[in-house]
Amino acid sequence: MRHPAVLALLTWLPATPVAMLLPTLADRSPFSPQGAVLPVGAGGLLLAAGLALAAAFPRRWHTDAPAGVAAGLLAAWVALALRNSLHGTPFGFAGLLGDEGRMSAMATRYSATAFPSDGIVAGVPTEYPPLFPWVVGRASALLDVDAWRVLGDAQILTISGAVLLTFMLWTRLVPAPAALVAVADPRKAHEVVALAVFIPWVLGTFGRPPRGRLHWLPAGVLGGLVVATYLGFVLWGAAGIVVLAALTWRTSANRRRYVLYLVKVVVVAAITASWYLVPYGWTLLTDGGQMVSDLFPAPAITSRLFPFLAATPLGLLQTIGLLGLVWYRRAAWWATPLLCLVAGAYLYRAVATARYLVTGHTGLYYHTDRMITVLLAIAGVLTIVHAAPGLIRRFATRDTIPRGLTATTVAVLIGWCGFTYWHAWTPPTTDPGGVGGTRRYATLAHTEPRPNGALPRYAPDEPVTTWFPVKPIRTVVEDVLGRDAAPRTLSYDERLFAYLPWPGYIAVDRTAASSTTHWDDRHAALAALAAIPTPDAFAAAAANTRYGAIDVFILHADSTAWTWNDVHFRPAQFTPAHFTVRTLPNNTVLAIRH
Repeated sequence: MRHPAVLALLTWLPATPVAMLLPTLADRSPFSPQGAVLPVGAGGLLLAAGLALAAAFPRRWHTDAPAGVAAGLLAAWVALALRNSLHGTPFGFAGLLGDEGRMSAMATRYSATAFPSDGIVAGVPTEYPPLFPWVVGRASALLDVDAWRVLGDAQILTISGAVLLTFMLWTRLVPAPAALVAVADPRKAHEVVALAVFIPWVLGTFGRPPRGRLHWLPAGVLGGLVVATYLGFVLWGAAGIVVLAALTWRTSANRRRYVLYLVKVVVVAAITASWYLVPYGWTLLTDGGQMVSDLFPAPAITSRLFPFLAATPLGLLQTIGLLGLVWYRRAAWWATPLLCLVAGAYLYRAVATARYLVTGHTGLYYHTDRMITVLLAIAGVLTIVHAAPGLIRRFATRDTIPRGLTATTVAVLIGWCGFTYWHAWTPPTTDPGGVGGTRRYATLAHTEPRPNGALPRYAPDEPVTTWFPVKPIRTVVEDVLGRDAAPRTLSYDERLFAYLPWPGYIAVDRTAASSTTHWDDRHAALAALAAIPTPDAFAAAAANTRYGAIDVFILHADSTAWTWNDVHFRPAQFTPAHFTVRTLPNNTVLAIRH
């Protein structure tokens, strides 16, 4: 019960429900100064209480127990900060725009089926790792609550849980106080928790930690869960893992035993992720795929190559980490594994950049900075912890160090990290429409209209998110096709699938579509359908395209045509003999095939 990981868990379990409930009890707008600073006030009281206890019991502070309690409270406070930002809205960060809409669509799909399917094109195996939206969707079905309402709280709990899980995993590898500092984008909550597990998993599985490696069974299960949550980190770190495994094998006293251990880990990981990998891999082998998602010209393609050179406190910490990895690669057991992962990520980026120059496919190499940034920050913390005793012996003695300096330093560090995180993800109290960056994502959670067009409670005047009339669409479709209808739908706005588990014909955004959906081929079939001149032939073709029937068309109407993306239909194609047509708000037209 005194183990820091156990104490962290026992602290987090009761503290997190309180943290989630506190914004509701306070009931203040997160756009108001009083509402915004609620987490700061609560965090300040916790830090003050921690410093008071450290002063009252100085000997206890140097044990692992306070670090465990602090980690549990920090994880719960993160839940408070994020929950306070979403108070008054049922949506998660960024509302349903872009990737968040597609994540909500996947969760909504899994509220209707447990099969790992694409979030928009139902029946096609998913390319994107499904574990996070699958859990949200199944929880939605169990609770009988719409998935889009569950997603925000799922993001919050996942980020909070990632802080806790990171601490619990790192306590096996380093002293507990160092693990607490090492834990220091809710929109990408699944990526955060995947990286939180991935880094200590690599060190504890393929390296030589002083307390011994993870048992092959939990190591394999964790590896499989990481793959099913976010595959990118495994791909970017693959070269580093291979080199690390080879180095460890060379220095192993029993090489055969180490190889057998790795085989067991890989087999268990493959079995754990097989429910996702087998359908996806089989589809690629038998039906092929069209990779288009890595054709997106992201601004990050030309930026953040060396994040450790940024003139910020984090950049300084990363620089210390990089120097520490090189300096301590023979003296500290963690230096070589982290260095292998950093070098492996840069190798992946170099190879993918060369491929991008030839083919235009990025392989999403610009996302490697997410892993490199965290790796070097962790290395910075471990370098400072490793170097501190030697520096103290050289320049000072324990008697010359002021009492409480350690507690104060950790408190200041946690306070600074917490304040920075709170400020980044809290809606602005002035000019919400003019704010960019991560604070805009918090604002967009409050500007997304509900299915009936009603805005969340504290929605600001700016920015304006156009209402997509989901409720009127659903009402008309149910009137025509029946209450339990789930028609295959072509929709000009992907938010339809975030609300309703209807099978879609094609995703709107080409560079966000799975390769298993064959976006280019579907687009060509759609363009050919739109070119059919006669209504009878058009209706017959709509009922029998290469990729199945289109039962419902949801198109954007203008003065000359009804459009989906860049495909233009003519109103004359949708005659009453074959379609029920309704005009809906915001230039939306609905055509239901009889």
